[in-house]
Amino acid sequence: MEQPANRTKIVGYWFNEKKCQKFGVAELKAACKRRGIELVKIDMGNPMEEQGPFDLMLHKLTAMYAQALNHDPKATAAIRMVENYIDEHPEMIVMDPLPGVHRLLLRNQTYELLQQCFKNDDKVFTPTYVELSTTNVHHNKKMLQEANVTFPVVCKPVTAGGGIEAHEMAVVFNENRISECTLPCVAQSFINHGAVLYKLFVLGPMWFVIVRPSLKNFYAGVDGCFDINKLAAEQETVHFNSNNVSKADSHSPLTQLDPSDMKEDLPKADPAVFNRIVTKLCEALNMDLLGIDVVIDSSTEKYGIIDVNAFPSYDSVPNLMEHLVDLLIMRMDHSAPVNTTRISESKNKPGLTTPPDHPQEDSGVDTG
Repeated sequence: MEQPANRTKIVGYWFNEKKCQKFGVAELKAACKRRGIELVKIDMGNPMEEQGPFDLMLHKLTAMYAQALNHDPKATAAIRMVENYIDEHPEMIVMDPLPGVHRLLLRNQTYELLQQCFKNDDKVFTPTYVELSTTNVHHNKKMLQEANVTFPVVCKPVTAGGGIEAHEMAVVFNENRISECTLPCVAQSFINHGAVLYKLFVLGPMWFVIVRPSLKNFYAGVDGCFDINKLAAEQETVHFNSNNVSKADSHSPLTQLDPSDMKEDLPKADPAVFNRIVTKLCEALNMDLLGIDVVIDSSTEKYGIIDVNAFPSYDSVPNLMEHLVDLLIMRMDHSAPVNTTRISESKNKPGLTTPPDHPQEDSGVDTG
């Protein structure tokens, strides 16, 4: 039976409580109401069949998926219910489709996709990486060499988006100290990038770039404070939380360039390259809501993609709720994917300036 064309559209959403508070759901609900959309929170403790129908489902399920991967029965049951409901209601639009979200759950899968997407691009790459799961030094050394991973390396949790622990990382200067990291991990070549991180926030056919602080340059065999030559084996592992380091107001010593690196001019970012990155990834993942972390190699001036996240925080994106509601309406009116091809514009030029501070999004896990 056809629904009246002018009926109220219903968007079912699910974020955990932490995401609800940080993202500002009350503001989103008000923006939806102004446009004739009813925003309804999905209760994972009750059957979705009793809560729908929904024209569109808006979700941030990555943390719940991470918990399900750890065999949490409550999260597993909730995920199974969502997946079954989606299968049984193909008329409902899902933002974003689950296959793309699945691909971003594990960093090694994400990096494999990135290498495939940009293998023929002479300006864009993802740093070499390998998954390590043992404290055996000789085995790790062989794995690193075969994958062309060079020191220093950044050791990252395999699972992305699973809460605070997903952002606990370490810069390691030699294979003997890999055991100081939580295993298994993804070890990725560290790229010196002048302590500047470009966060690309994608909202369907619109994207913004926000400049953030990042880790300073590191060199295996050099003491960073005074440029004193030092055996890599003697260099201590640098542990850090990636969210804390990249906050807009971060004053961590880890983001302060050493004197010798301050002499170098930073490469100028090219919006056309950012646009190419956004377009290719949105097409490959079939997703609208993405956060893409990019650094520019200080030596080669190539663009390194170091992480991709589903439904990011969108910190400092102007008029966020209006843009998001525009996207919801566009998808409900035209469910076919729309390629991301243009740069968003605003009077404040958000892509060219460092914005005021907002907390970085960090998903905890709850299913209630």
